[in-house]
Amino acid sequence: MIKLLAIDLDGTLLNNKGEINEEDKIALRKFSIKGGIIVLASGRMTDRISYYSDILGIDTPLIGYNGAMVRLTKRENRKIIYHKPVPLKYSKFIIEYCLKNNFFLNFYYNDKLYSQNIPTLKKYAEIYSKQTGSIYNFIDDLRVMKNKKPTKLILITDSQNINIERTRDYQFKYFKKKFGKNLNIVKTNPEYLEFMNKKVSKGTGLKVIAEYYGIKREEIIAFGDGENDIEMLLFSGISVVPKNSNSKVKKIAKIVSDFSNDESYISRFLNGFLSL
Repeated sequence: MIKLLAIDLDGTLLNNKGEINEEDKIALRKFSIKGGIIVLASGRMTDRISYYSDILGIDTPLIGYNGAMVRLTKRENRKIIYHKPVPLKYSKFIIEYCLKNNFFLNFYYNDKLYSQNIPTLKKYAEIYSKQTGSIYNFIDDLRVMKNKKPTKLILITDSQNINIERTRDYQFKYFKKKFGKNLNIVKTNPEYLEFMNKKVSKGTGLKVIAEYYGIKREEIIAFGDGENDIEMLLFSGISVVPKNSNSKVKKIAKIVSDFSNDESYISRFLNGFLSL
């Protein structure tokens, strides 16, 4: 018996317009009415995930910041049951590195998003805001946050650049070599390089929620499409990914759908597998 669905947002529940398909809303509401728990899991902040919980009309627990923060339902006052911020040693280095090398950095603290006010880099804030709807708090010197442990950090830069050292993939290789044993470093959108506590992943977040509600792994279905979903997909009893997933994700999934996030792949699977 399936008791819990863990669902990623971008590229999974959300179509390419950033919306939830009506067919998926209907299927998920049916599952919820029957007593099933739906968990929304994303790299986004709390309010930018709960927004979609409200659209669904379902009171869902939230796995935020790629697993760095886990909150319960609204009915349970969105109580935080897990929070693992980035250790100061590493956040201080990343702040200094980004300021020295003129990289744009998202700094998340107390469920607010901070960044340094650098006019020449504002285009990266616009990229992120357009995708997530997040509101920035711009400050004159990000160093004022150096003694505050961030829930997460994101370096945002170009996916392609004449200067290879300015690209996201080059920075990924640099930081994986430097801090790969100490931090969880993942590539998400083409421009995003995310830094989290080493103990953090959507998989650890899902494990915390499953234990809290007394649900076994084999009673969970997880839906995701990106590399930051891999741990969550591996933890669940059944993992289902859309055809728009990358090859690495498809290799670890138990089921690869013939349909994409634009084609309501979640409801297509649930209607057949659970006979909703």
